[in-house]
Amino acid sequence: MNVQNIAVADFTQAYGILCAPLPSGNFRQALQPTFCRITMGLKTTVHSHFETELFYIIAGNGMMSIDGSSFLVAKGDLVRIPPFTSHELENTGLGDLDFLSIYSEDFEVPALPFKVIITAAPPTPNGPLHLGHISGPYLASDVVARYLRQKNSTVISHTGTDDHQNYVAARAGALGLETEDFREAMRKRIFTGLKNFRIEFDETIEPKKDPAYQERIHQFFQRAVDSNFIRLQSVAFPHCESCDHFLVDALVEGCCPECLGDSRGGCEACGLVVPPYELIDPACSRCKRKAGLRELSIYTFDLGKHLPLIEKDLEELALKPRIREMIARVSRRKELTVMLTHPDPAGNGIPHEQIGQSYHVWFEMAAHYEKFALGDDFWIHNFGFDNSFYYLLFIPALLRAMDAKAKLPDAVVTNEFLELEGLKFSTSRNHAIWADEFTGNNDHLRLYLLINRPDSMSDNFSAKDFTTFSEDLDRRLKKLSDFSLQANKGTSLTTHRMNREMDALLHPTQLDLRRAARLLHHYLQADARDDFSKVALAGLMSPFMPGEATKLMENIGGTV
Repeated sequence: MNVQNIAVADFTQAYGILCAPLPSGNFRQALQPTFCRITMGLKTTVHSHFETELFYIIAGNGMMSIDGSSFLVAKGDLVRIPPFTSHELENTGLGDLDFLSIYSEDFEVPALPFKVIITAAPPTPNGPLHLGHISGPYLASDVVARYLRQKNSTVISHTGTDDHQNYVAARAGALGLETEDFREAMRKRIFTGLKNFRIEFDETIEPKKDPAYQERIHQFFQRAVDSNFIRLQSVAFPHCESCDHFLVDALVEGCCPECLGDSRGGCEACGLVVPPYELIDPACSRCKRKAGLRELSIYTFDLGKHLPLIEKDLEELALKPRIREMIARVSRRKELTVMLTHPDPAGNGIPHEQIGQSYHVWFEMAAHYEKFALGDDFWIHNFGFDNSFYYLLFIPALLRAMDAKAKLPDAVVTNEFLELEGLKFSTSRNHAIWADEFTGNNDHLRLYLLINRPDSMSDNFSAKDFTTFSEDLDRRLKKLSDFSLQANKGTSLTTHRMNREMDALLHPTQLDLRRAARLLHHYLQADARDDFSKVALAGLMSPFMPGEATKLMENIGGTV
């Protein structure tokens, strides 16, 4: 035992005052205590740091300032200083101001939400899922759900299929198949692919076969009309005179009016979405002929007018730089409307018999997500950059216009595109690795996809690199399984640090799946040591590689 007393402390200058760190010998301490003395009339320098700090006033009086808020302190007061806050303490008394500063090298992690809803953008059943899809919203949803359940949060995960996209009928027609038969087959392959990667959802909707779902869309539309937040607008709509159909989504191609990139309404290059009648040089995607124009009345939503309703909420969300750029780009446009209905003679969408048109799929999506926007549960939404216009701007603005209580997601997890051997995954060109056909170690591939997750920019999948990665990982996991680590040791500094770092990276408000996966890989690459715990490692592995985590726990006779 080592007893210290401020009366005999050896003070030196630091932070503009006198400080005497308590000796720690050769030990690394979780807490770093320091005696401090501010002589009469002086104060500490203004500073901040990542550590949480406590000031315990031993003697004297002073003025404490934290991020601009000031208050008096005196003997016996205990002050908590949050991390990254600017702070100073001034001696306002007639003698020395003595206090004990205690800080930790560890960092704080916010408390986890108790009840969570996790949604993932529904895939379009115009083809099976490929690894590019898996690496985006679906694997992210599963990892976050598994982690939160591990931490005792109550979680419901939700997705479905985007049945009413005309991309489904377009792809079926190109293959000479009946649309419904094709949709059913692709939906089955989608969920087989998810299962193959151990990706689980509690709720999976099927809009095409759900009358209650469709009725909610009708009711939402009527409420929107009655509240005057959507309006009937006459537009010159692009039409193919040769094929005799209006050009919407899969049927149209043109140029983005913002960046002149290829666009079918949604631009993958800059993220801007415009209705077909605002595309530059619209043409038919089937016959490639330049579009004619026909006067048509459709329902639209004035996004430009209602965008200010959600600007503050958007500022508070943790968003990637390219999404911020897209939001700024949209905000600069003086006029921007979103198409809500359109002619649909093929019956791809949900029809509104009175107006003789179908709801556009993204209006349908807004109606569906209303229940999450009005719910009390912490809401995490997962989607790709190409859908960010709809999920962050259109849907929240429309829902907020209709109900002031409608919220944006509490946290969003976004991704860019994953390429395959340097080229974009393509369903039409069959340039893909299909999720339901993969026969290798799916746990190894889960971790590899997360390590190379396209968070802020596109990344690449290489079959050769994955094979090398998987072989190395297999060797390390076998070594880990054989090594006589202490099965139940869980209080070492190493174990604590491992869990703390992972908690910081997987918290929903500051989620970084790529770094979290790389951190896990780093631990698995490290030489096994006595202060590692198999239980702790299995716990860390479980959200990323549930199968391998189970095998490790079975190795020591336990369960994850």
